Amino acid sequence: MTRRNSIIICSLIAFGIGVLVIAALIADGDNSDIVLTSNPGIIELIPSRGDEVIAQTNVGVIFSSTWKGEITSIGNTQIPLDQQKVETALNSVVFRPEAGKVIERLPAGNICASVDYWEVQTPSRRSSMNWCFRVIG
Repeated sequence: MTRRNSIIICSLIAFGIGVLVIAALIADGDNSDIVLTSNPGIIELIPSRGDEVIAQTNVGVIFSSTWKGEITSIGNTQIPLDQQKVETALNSVVFRPEAGKVIERLPAGNICASVDYWEVQTPSRRSSMNWCFRVIG
């Protein structure tokens, strides 16, 4: 290998490393959920879409100030309204798995939850949202 070829190869390797570093810096941006950022009714999902959680994790939603809602299901289980904790001051609804409830522990694996929500002024116009997360252990 000639000296010229060595310089060209080293330059290409350095250039490639530089491109990878720049790509990593650009990709390290905001990982926000586009469905939530464009949704006027929901501020946050608990747990967030794609999170890994333990079996006793709360599942719920924080709504925008003029919206309300209820959890309809977690996995394939319908969640009764009387087992959901509605916090009007926090504008949220949460279900906590525990003994005596329809779900005592979240099942291990991928699980999805559903919520119905509506604007307080028009409760007959309901929307729904599904999101999934992974339960470990």
